This record gives sequence, C-alpha cells and structure tokens, in this order.
Amino acid sequence: MDPQRIETKLRELLAPRAEITTAYLFGSVARGTCRASSDVDVAVLFAADPPPTLEGLGLDLEAELERDLGHSVQVVVLNRAPVDLVHRVLRDGKLLKEASPAARIAFEVRARNLYFDLLPILRRYRQPREQAA
Repeated sequence: MDPQRIETKLRELLAPRAEITTAYLFGSVARGTCRASSDVDVAVLFAADPPPTLEGLGLDLEAELERDLGHSVQVVVLNRAPVDLVHRVLRDGKLLKEASPAARIAFEVRARNLYFDLLPILRRYRQPREQAA
C-alpha cells in the first residue's frame, strides 16, 4: 500500500464533491505506518448537517472510495463524530480537501474548544479504565 498514492487519489476523488467542505486522511495511512491489510480512514465534514447515515445522502461514499482505491475504507462523518475522535483527526490527520478555509477554521476552533472543555471529564472517565488494564 502506497500512502502517497492513496492521498493523491483521495484528493482527486473528493475534490468534485460539493457537499463535502473538508476532508482529512487519518490513521495508519496518514502516519505512513500502514500495511497491506490496513484500511484507509477518511473523515469528512459536510456543508449541511447530514442525515444519520451516509446512505441518507443518496451516496455510498465508503463503497465508492473502496472501489476506486482498491482498499477497505472507513469514513467518519465529522458532523456527527464523538469529540475525542474529532480531536484525533484534527491532531493527526492530513487535510485532503478544503472548499472553504473559513468554514474549516470555524469547525476546527469549535471542535477544539469543545474537546478542551470536556477534557477533564474525558480524563476522569478514562482513568478507571486505564487503571484496570
């Protein structure tokens, strides 16, 4: 699996999608630590709040990307993702698409503010689980 080729292909595939304002590559492919069996993790931000499922948009984005890339793809919809997952995407991800810099920045600022507001709660929640492991 060639991470650079996947990143380039994803940019091409996502560029014409007007309903997607921002997209990130994250996970092992973004870090360059992927193996042949790794899936491709893509996070997308829709311009309007999407329905609960990707199928509700009339799209099957995962299947389309899998077909075009030839690899398993997992799509995370940032509009509906848990705050800690959004934080990991923003911290570690690579920007694939930015239709509106202002919209991306506004989203990132809101997401980071929410994450840091909730961080003490997340730490308290994780602490007993980490001690048990």
